[in-house]
Amino acid sequence: MWLLALAAMVCAFYLPQLLTGTVQFDGVDVHYTSQRYFSDALRSGHLPFWTPYVFAGFPFLADLQVGAWYPLNWPFFLAGITPASISGELLLHSLIACGGTYALAIRLIGRPAAGVAAAIFYGLSGWFAAHSQHVGMSEAAAWLPWLVLFVDVLADGLSLARLALAGLLGAALALPGHFQVALYALSGVSLWALLEAAMCRSLQHARRAAIGLATTVSWGSCVAAVMLLPALELVDQSVRRDFNARDVDLGYFHPESLLTLVQPDHYGLISGRYSGPGDITQHYFYAGILLPPLLALGIRNTLVVRTAVLLGLPFVWYAAGPAAGLFRFVVRLPGFSSVELPMHGWFLPALGLALLGGAGFAVVEQRLPRAWVAVLVTILFLDVFTVNELLNPLAFARRGFDELYGAALRSFQLQVASADEPVERVHGPPLSVIGYRNHALQSYVETTYGYNPLELARYADYAAAAESNQRLLDGLAATHRLQPDLTLRRNDSALPLAFFTRQVTQVPDETSARQRLADLDPSEETLVVAPAPSAQLDASAVVRVVERGEDHVVLHYRTGVASMLRVAIPWFPGWRATLDGVEVPIVIADAAFIGAPVPAGEGDLRLAYAPRFFAWGASISVVAIVATAAALVRGYVLNRRALRVAGSASRPEC
Repeated sequence: MWLLALAAMVCAFYLPQLLTGTVQFDGVDVHYTSQRYFSDALRSGHLPFWTPYVFAGFPFLADLQVGAWYPLNWPFFLAGITPASISGELLLHSLIACGGTYALAIRLIGRPAAGVAAAIFYGLSGWFAAHSQHVGMSEAAAWLPWLVLFVDVLADGLSLARLALAGLLGAALALPGHFQVALYALSGVSLWALLEAAMCRSLQHARRAAIGLATTVSWGSCVAAVMLLPALELVDQSVRRDFNARDVDLGYFHPESLLTLVQPDHYGLISGRYSGPGDITQHYFYAGILLPPLLALGIRNTLVVRTAVLLGLPFVWYAAGPAAGLFRFVVRLPGFSSVELPMHGWFLPALGLALLGGAGFAVVEQRLPRAWVAVLVTILFLDVFTVNELLNPLAFARRGFDELYGAALRSFQLQVASADEPVERVHGPPLSVIGYRNHALQSYVETTYGYNPLELARYADYAAAAESNQRLLDGLAATHRLQPDLTLRRNDSALPLAFFTRQVTQVPDETSARQRLADLDPSEETLVVAPAPSAQLDASAVVRVVERGEDHVVLHYRTGVASMLRVAIPWFPGWRATLDGVEVPIVIADAAFIGAPVPAGEGDLRLAYAPRFFAWGASISVVAIVATAAALVRGYVLNRRALRVAGSASRPEC
């Protein structure tokens, strides 16, 4: 009964968003745009490994944030993504977060009503409300209580079936596509498990927990390899490669933020007069006005206190930033140097506080009649429902999707359709917004701009140089420019998508090529890194586009001498050129684009993109999934009890 009541409350919590509003900010700019683009492509029968619509071309399916390979997204993809789909994903993962917290609380506290209270304090907390726009974050963080529960169970005993389930749990953390949350969850739980075993003075528990966590990471990585291998290649070629967390003075823990636990409008978030630390989503913790007094009662439960402290305190120490000391050490560890905004990880302390609140509720519950217990749970829910959902402006936009974004999109598409000359590519300033960022994924118009932290580094350098060297803009092959009033203007000086270079200049390395962008005129000169194939100029040489798809282009050319074609598609590993079926080498032109040397004569040059690591990743994932299924079947046949992960008994003390 309590579990059904919890599910009903979670559904009621998201009802206003589903009926009267929509997701906003990154929920639209990043998640809706990419998921709808992927869903539309999937339903039309192809996988969009490359898209030409943002950044003049981008390896779309290598981007983790799409969540393309996350099974819980698949029903939404197959049905067709709408703004309500994103809200549905949030609702589904709120059920997962609350269900996991309930199960963990049953193990630690042993009382169903207290489990419901803890679930409300975590799954409907301020962290999830403030980060509702960050869909991948919410999806990954929803699995944290299940990870804590499962590692705790593994410490009691290992089996092949349990290890296989650990691998699936690791994949569930990774596949939503938010590396930082997955990193924090696995690191935080690993530290908790080892410290817990040390405090219990149990080497056996430590060994089992370590094996379980190592399996979660390794087996889970194998299951998620179809996403991880292409993503690693993209990260290596993106602006994120050179990112250093020590250079960002933002997103650290501020002790004053704890006041939002008792006064949700302490920083003016709800009233609309925000005056808190930078990034409004990072410092809102409210999980109910009764949580603080229940925390005081919950400290009687030493097991829950130890769990909460070991989960939350190390993170708070790290998130306090360089001045606190731990950050300086942790940031040197693999992965941590490339993530920003440490307060994204507040979900770790939030779970600890929720469990403490549940323990305090158990103390109160023992002194109340059963009917009053139900009333108290209802009060807890109505409190967070009112404040975190109805009043919190970050939870969702209070207007419909069409009202917010539809008019601007339709106006842009009408301009494209009525243009005197065909609109082949549009140039605009970085982070251009027409309705929403990354609108081009729905407008199906190539643009030179976009919104993604994994923008290709070479292309970003070229675009940055073009801000001061306006001649580089012509090299983007944008037939139109977006004006400040969002109207389109013909760009008569734009160079073609593909043309024969007038002069090929060899530079010693990529650094030299980037430096030369400051004064480069791409209409007169093309830069390539030595050694490069020789190329000459034939004044009568011609090239034209005979076929242009999302991930390929066919160019018919004629030249009297060996020449170099410059193609305004960003270079990325996986692009290949074939001439009449024979592969020819390609080079990086002008530090960012594709250069294709062609021999004298006439022919059709085909440029096509195929991801290098997708097949490898998919093969590893398939093998890992088959192995998981075999392990689960074997475990079921040998011993049905091996699948009873949580059980109904309370967790044993040290």
